[in-house]
Amino acid sequence: MCLILKDKKAFKSAQFTKGLYHYDKTDPENLKFPLNIDNIQENSIMKAIPRIVDKYRKLNYKRFNREELDTYKHWNDLQVLLLIKFYKNNWSFSIPDEKEFFPSFIFTFSQDSLKKKLDLIISYCHDHIEQNFSKEELEKRFSWSALDITYLLHYFVISHPDYKEDV
Repeated sequence: MCLILKDKKAFKSAQFTKGLYHYDKTDPENLKFPLNIDNIQENSIMKAIPRIVDKYRKLNYKRFNREELDTYKHWNDLQVLLLIKFYKNNWSFSIPDEKEFFPSFIFTFSQDSLKKKLDLIISYCHDHIEQNFSKEELEKRFSWSALDITYLLHYFVISHPDYKEDV
């Protein structure tokens, strides 16, 4: 059906001359970090990541299954944002004893499937973390599970150039 105007010309809908813009919420480049994270120096990130890894090691998540890890909300927004900032900088790290570090189920994930989990985490941050949050506010918000951290840390390990998958 065509709508006819008074001058008997067919109605045309608005046309986009340059197309629609797609905003990717999974791209860390598009994530608006709180200012205290956005302005953090690289050496501060490099000091924070080993502390996060040590916390993970001390909590000994290796013996837990996926459902159990998802129930433990021991991780705050600040820690996750530091990990995402680490990812944004395109860094990775290795863990020599990774089989003793991570739960066994994580080794069934490919790099692509872990990247999808990482994308979900970044998208959640995009939707729920405000740019004006202070460091103290971020430290008080324990909204991340051990499963989320497992996905992030293992992605960094398998992204390392020296990583060799056991076959």
